[in-house]
Amino acid sequence: MEFSEYLFGGIYLSACRFANIERFTSYVTNLMSPDAHADSPATASHILREAAGHLDSAAESVVSTEEDAERRLIARDLRLVAESELALVDEFASVEARLDHFGPHIQSVLVDLGLDVRDAPLRIVDVFPEPFHRFAWSAFAPDLEDEENFGIPRGVYFRRDKLRPFYSEALFAHEVVHTVTGRIDPDIYAMGLEEGIAEVLGTCFAGNSMLSEKVLANILIHGRHGIERPKLWSVYLNHTRQASLLYDRFGLEGLAELIRRGRKAIHDAEHAVLTGQVEQLDLPRGKTDPKTSRVLDFACRGYLSTHVFSPLECLLLLSVRKGLTMDQICEGAGVDPTVGGPVLERLGAESALFVQDGDRIAYSNVERYLHAEEESVAAIIRYLPR
Repeated sequence: MEFSEYLFGGIYLSACRFANIERFTSYVTNLMSPDAHADSPATASHILREAAGHLDSAAESVVSTEEDAERRLIARDLRLVAESELALVDEFASVEARLDHFGPHIQSVLVDLGLDVRDAPLRIVDVFPEPFHRFAWSAFAPDLEDEENFGIPRGVYFRRDKLRPFYSEALFAHEVVHTVTGRIDPDIYAMGLEEGIAEVLGTCFAGNSMLSEKVLANILIHGRHGIERPKLWSVYLNHTRQASLLYDRFGLEGLAELIRRGRKAIHDAEHAVLTGQVEQLDLPRGKTDPKTSRVLDFACRGYLSTHVFSPLECLLLLSVRKGLTMDQICEGAGVDPTVGGPVLERLGAESALFVQDGDRIAYSNVERYLHAEEESVAAIIRYLPR
């Protein structure tokens, strides 16, 4: 495994507080020396702890800038990753080996649901075949029309440089669903509700058969609830919400039937969702799956993704408690009170998470969210790396 694979795997195993995975991993990668190499979970953990120590020592003893606060928070997240079950990342020799192992299992789960995804071989390439070579996707599933027009053999294609532990297995489960509609009416553009159904049946249902709910939830948090990430990923989240509505009404069988009917039927179903006519859809009603339901309820409805702050604001918020003075909060956060005081004044008014009465916190909901975090798989109060 490369160090980056331990890093990504550990992120999906941890309740990290950052709100943009690309910015966080880019920051961490830039800390590493070019020859940084991890040949075991223990080595990877040691590298992560060293990086956290370097960030803490680089920050001033009393935080007075956004840069100092960012170092403190990133150091905390790195220690979480270092303390995660990195041995789970090391179960296979490579991510490619993980996919070779889990791919057939994923396909069999979907075949049992009535989706013929057997003729969808895994293809790992350095560059996607033309004309898709310009895209920065991690994976894609060409349609029958792509095979006829461009000579691209069918299958699920992954870019080698985008492979990640856990994430790639979930992504394969998503992409392989598209291979069914890609054979039925490939002339119709996918996107829309089809992406949401692939997320429910592939990522959440088939993915749940091999990944823990914690890992799957974190994949969805970082992939769909990230802040200042490409707009496309929030679009995917909204289509997953649409699909989860249909899942609640018609179960796994209803969604599988839509995939079997093809893209025109899926676009018609999306129209029904958008116009409030869901109950008029002629779909079979089937069972739901408890594990899939829990993940969807959390990722689509339960998770609160909007409490994202600058590093300095976040660092201060984590020390806010009812009854404390501004100076006590700053002391608890390790922040210079001449800097932290004005930030807290503004933050209380803007966030509505707490109410300041003179120099003291009169009311606060911060503690409630931090308590919820103790039993959750993900952080609720998050920071945005710069």
